[in-house]
Amino acid sequence: MRFEGRSAVKLLSLLAFCASLQADVTITKLANAGVVLTSGETRVMIDGMVVEPYSVYGALPPEAIPSFNQALAEFADIDLALVSHRHHEHNQPEFACDFMQASRETLLYTSQQVIGLMREKCRQFITTSPRVHEIDPQYGQPALIEVAGARVEVFPLSHGTRKNARIQNYGHLVEMGGSSVLHIGDAAMKPEDFERAGLSQRKVDVALIPFLYFQPGPGADLVRRYLDAPLKIAVHIPPGEVAEVKAHMAESYPKVVILERPLDRIRFSATPSPSP
Repeated sequence: MRFEGRSAVKLLSLLAFCASLQADVTITKLANAGVVLTSGETRVMIDGMVVEPYSVYGALPPEAIPSFNQALAEFADIDLALVSHRHHEHNQPEFACDFMQASRETLLYTSQQVIGLMREKCRQFITTSPRVHEIDPQYGQPALIEVAGARVEVFPLSHGTRKNARIQNYGHLVEMGGSSVLHIGDAAMKPEDFERAGLSQRKVDVALIPFLYFQPGPGADLVRRYLDAPLKIAVHIPPGEVAEVKAHMAESYPKVVILERPLDRIRFSATPSPSP
């Protein structure tokens, strides 16, 4: 069967669109729970605007900081920046301001608490830029973001009790390249929260899970019930604990991936097995 003229153009466009739906997705580790997700020309960064060490947690390597500050190289062409919550190992307001002002295209979607801290560092930019968006998702009413070939569902997940109960912590389910990637920030180990977020019914191809979920305690059951993706990646490991965590994971969770150093990456597709 031959296709000519407009029919051929339409067929080629359809084939190209279908191919893009099944494109590879690359996850690049940044500091702590920070990642950049890349599929084709689409790039989404979560908890990635962290430059300096904070407490026991990590930072970008010195050689990557100029690229971050200028939104170049590994940090170029970020379409969407997302931040789970305001804690400094997940977002550092001064550096977040630097990055957002260096980038000309990146859209930022996050909570009032994160934006409030950034406003203290770059008030004019935060209050006037059309690229900065405050969201307030609720259980049963997630925020939906569609940008440059990515669809993101944002929903609340508790950060804990007492003083942590006041922290706005967001989970992100990112669909791109025919795959879905789940990032839960610093979600407390509360099964009722995961139920209310609907994660027991959602298809997840890759889950980025704080390493504490794999330690003895209630985390293992939550992983089985809500986070049991084909590819699980342990994140938020303090640099000084990497060797200890790796030894434990090799014995108890040998299939869970650990990206040890910032800028390490892994590539996967919706159907083939992931490969480094």
